[in-house]
Amino acid sequence: MGEVTRTNRKLKRVDSPIFIVGANRSGTTLLRLILNAHSRITIPEELNYFYSEMAGWPVEEWQSHTIDVGFIDYLLDKSCGPLQELGLDVDRLRRELHANAPLSLRTPYVAILEAWAALQGKPRWGEKTPANLFFADVLIEMFPDALFLHLVRDPRDGVASMQKVDFFSNDAVFNALARRQAMTKGVDILEKNVPPEQRLTLRYEDLVTDPEPAIRAVCDFIGEAYEPGMHHFHETSQRYMKERAATEFNVKATRPITDETVESWRKRLSMKQVAIVESICRDQIKQFGYPKSDATISWRQMVEVEVKRLYWILKCWQNRRNRNYIVRAPMFARTLERMRRLMGIS
Repeated sequence: MGEVTRTNRKLKRVDSPIFIVGANRSGTTLLRLILNAHSRITIPEELNYFYSEMAGWPVEEWQSHTIDVGFIDYLLDKSCGPLQELGLDVDRLRRELHANAPLSLRTPYVAILEAWAALQGKPRWGEKTPANLFFADVLIEMFPDALFLHLVRDPRDGVASMQKVDFFSNDAVFNALARRQAMTKGVDILEKNVPPEQRLTLRYEDLVTDPEPAIRAVCDFIGEAYEPGMHHFHETSQRYMKERAATEFNVKATRPITDETVESWRKRLSMKQVAIVESICRDQIKQFGYPKSDATISWRQMVEVEVKRLYWILKCWQNRRNRNYIVRAPMFARTLERMRRLMGIS
């Protein structure tokens, strides 16, 4: 019976939902756009559909709850802004969902993605919200045949990328802790709940330095034919991106694949920042085969890391119902700066 189940899963693979997950700033947008260039696949902008605290009850209990018209509106308003900007008729979708309320949490999610696929004229949909890594258990319950593409990236490059966008803290410690959380807690949820044959881990560096084998491996995993046109994703990528993403924080994803960002941390991070990231993410750097630098962490830096780590633990405990909570905390950053000046720490 087990063998039959595996065979059936393979036969259905071409119809399975595709979820792209990983730590933020790991190349998930690039992979999304590459797959969008496939003739059969469409993956919209991030929906950010799942939040542990979103309805006042744990999202993992979705099967025992239904949602009413008011909460349907909340989900659509929260998730569909970028898609409406790109042409999705959200008002029509809203009317259709209202007419069938109350619904399960799964129903609006599927309705949004099916409506997007119909708009793009493609038969197969996927979803790319990096933080879905923390909800892999919920997703595999909702979609037992789902396939997960897990992107990983050198934590130092990930932190360097996080430092330059305004929706993360401009703090190497907090950003490194966020990387480690995704590469430990998030990956643990993925690996404990999703069968090995339904998940594929891909290094960002392999995707950009030798794209064709990586793209072929992805196509083979999801059960689709490789199409050379996927390499030309950038020619139409802006059609699938909200304006701010295409012109600001994901502008590189609108250009041909390049490996120029591999080990860019060597230029974009100070030696102090490199030492901090390596001290926090040492196990993940080793696990995925990234070379360690010669940076060493001083006792003062260790004190800074420990103070912020304790603050991180406190804030995560206070927000424990939010699985993927991360600390941005500019107020704390200013307080710490005053403390450092008083202590004479540069």
